[in-house]
Amino acid sequence: MPPTAGELRTIPLFHGLTDEELGELAGKFLPVTIDPKRPLFEAGEPATAFYLLTAGQATLEREDPAPGDRRPAVTERFELRPPALIGELGGLTGLARSTRGMVAEGSTVWSLTAQTLQEFFHPRQESGLRFLVNLLSVVADKVHRDQSRMADMRANLVRTQKELKRLRELVLEAPETELSAPVHDALDKLITHNRRVNYRVEPPASLAASLRLDQGRAPVVDISRTHVAIKDAPKVAIDTWLTGVLELAGTEIAISGRVQRVVEDRMTIELDGMIDEFAAVLEGYLTRAQLADVLV
Repeated sequence: MPPTAGELRTIPLFHGLTDEELGELAGKFLPVTIDPKRPLFEAGEPATAFYLLTAGQATLEREDPAPGDRRPAVTERFELRPPALIGELGGLTGLARSTRGMVAEGSTVWSLTAQTLQEFFHPRQESGLRFLVNLLSVVADKVHRDQSRMADMRANLVRTQKELKRLRELVLEAPETELSAPVHDALDKLITHNRRVNYRVEPPASLAASLRLDQGRAPVVDISRTHVAIKDAPKVAIDTWLTGVLELAGTEIAISGRVQRVVEDRMTIELDGMIDEFAAVLEGYLTRAQLADVLV
């Protein structure tokens, strides 16, 4: 049995649709074969559909990336009960999954592609507009809650910075021991690393960035005033000095710097000083990229 109109009525995305529309839409969902030993989807893979859980339980796991061959640590886990949509934003936009989806044995899951949904709303423009309004409301709510969490994290970081600086001063004022220098240096490194100037942003799709080197062009995965990281990087040893052209959404600036870190196909470059003109271009780009994360 496909999902019922009553189950879809509880989903915010489908609020305002008639019982007839909900019943017809429910028939568009396709059953998903469940293997509890295999994920429904993995983090990083492109989303091709979204899912509806109508029986059983599903779990979403978010992991922190780990360098080398170390297994990433699960930092967040969300348990879903029916009826629940899974991965609707990724499924509608084709974004890469940010979590791993696992489904418990005996659960019932249905899938629907964005194309099927578009075809359903094509002759129903008024209902399609209502769906888009619902979708914008869901996205705005997610962004608002993300910003609240980020504000909490920033407040915690400020408190941590103050305590680190206080500890560094205590080390300087206390009688010197064999631990004084390494403790002071460790604290100083943490304080420097956590400075706002080192905050990195991931280029949004509308402001794509890339780095052109002698070895070829590579997409930028994150960037700050002091560092740039690229993927599909050329094979270059750590501490190698590189020069290239940074392409920032249509604007180009020359950069140079030292290879600081190489992990699999990702390379991080510590940038050398820039002339004022190029530094201003980079600052402008970072501001525009950061605004993409701000609900104004």
